[in-house]
Amino acid sequence: MRRNEPWLPISSKSSYSRGSHFGSSGLSIALALKVILVIVVLAIVGSIVQFLRPVPPPEARATLTGSYVPGAKPSLPWPPNAGGEVVIQNVGTVGSLNADKEFPLGSVAKMITALVVIKDHPLALGATGPTIPVSQSDVALYQTMQSQQDSVIPVTLGEALNEYELLEALLVPSANNFADMAANWDAGSNSAFLAKMNAYVKSLGLHRTVLQGPSGLNPHTVGSAHDQIVIAQEVLKNPILSQIVAQPQVTLPNVGVVYNIDYNVGHNGFLGIATGTMGGGGNFVFAATGTSNSKDAILGAILGDPGVQPLISALNEGTALVNGARRVPNEIEVLNTSQTVAQISVPGMNPVPVRPAKSVLLVAWPGLKVNYHAAFSKLKSSMPAGSKVGTVTVSIGNQSQTVPLVTEKPVGTPSIKWRLTRL
Repeated sequence: MRRNEPWLPISSKSSYSRGSHFGSSGLSIALALKVILVIVVLAIVGSIVQFLRPVPPPEARATLTGSYVPGAKPSLPWPPNAGGEVVIQNVGTVGSLNADKEFPLGSVAKMITALVVIKDHPLALGATGPTIPVSQSDVALYQTMQSQQDSVIPVTLGEALNEYELLEALLVPSANNFADMAANWDAGSNSAFLAKMNAYVKSLGLHRTVLQGPSGLNPHTVGSAHDQIVIAQEVLKNPILSQIVAQPQVTLPNVGVVYNIDYNVGHNGFLGIATGTMGGGGNFVFAATGTSNSKDAILGAILGDPGVQPLISALNEGTALVNGARRVPNEIEVLNTSQTVAQISVPGMNPVPVRPAKSVLLVAWPGLKVNYHAAFSKLKSSMPAGSKVGTVTVSIGNQSQTVPLVTEKPVGTPSIKWRLTRL
């Protein structure tokens, strides 16, 4: 026997050989089972984690942000080749013609003169303000303007006027000499006052009104119809000026009774404002009462009326425009309960429509812009149909109304499938 040789022969059918083979196979199967078990456990754990992960809350999004009142826009009787605009305060523009075109203003510019004076020297209702003595230069100015056949009110040397009387003479009979007197009293000179006038106009955001003097006599004093309505609104805001322009007549010292050039004042609901002529065109800026459908005042401006008698034509056109504007406003449903204002989105579900709980009616007419602003409260993860989820504010001009928003359908939580399959 050779050294190191086994003393028993190893057969190819040896049990030792079979045992080694089957042992390796068993280990492989056990390992595979363990891997599968781990995968299953991980899948179960992952699914649980997926299911239990926080769900994004419902999100609300407005779908209605603005619209226009449907229908044909109002038609008003405009004079040809003029500039004009008519608005109803707090609501909107009824109509316009060349509203941004510049025209010579004439005495309409005295609105700004009065506004600057009252801004620098405020008056309380019932007060008359400081005394303003008439100087020799004031008398000379009156005489010069009278010889030029300007619109003037007589003054005498040493005469004492108060501020209220100064404004009355400026705005009711539209005295040109009182415009210059007011400018010199307020600022010391016409040029200094003119700078104040133009600065005041710019402070209102108006860029189509350029002034060359306090009376409006300079033909290069120009402005647009739209600008004059903005200025007229400022006149109406001031209790002293709105009181003065609404007077058909006033009594002035050494003169007696003088009448408003705007003879519409006191008739047909006219509240006055200003008139003027320049360059062959009649100008009329007016305010008038509204109607039962809209109690807000009607404001309008006509510039450059080309009538044979321009001022009379402008005054008559103003009456026609007011009558036409009074027929326009109506209470209109601008939001109803069938309209979708917003949607609520829930992951894995169809959006839920949100509608107003009540209809909204506002004074309006075709062509006006309607604005909608939705505000949402904190949304719950699950809500039944009809749940209040916020409010919507509907506005036209300065009018507004707020109503609740409610869900059209239930708002549920995301489905199990979505929870398990989301990334």
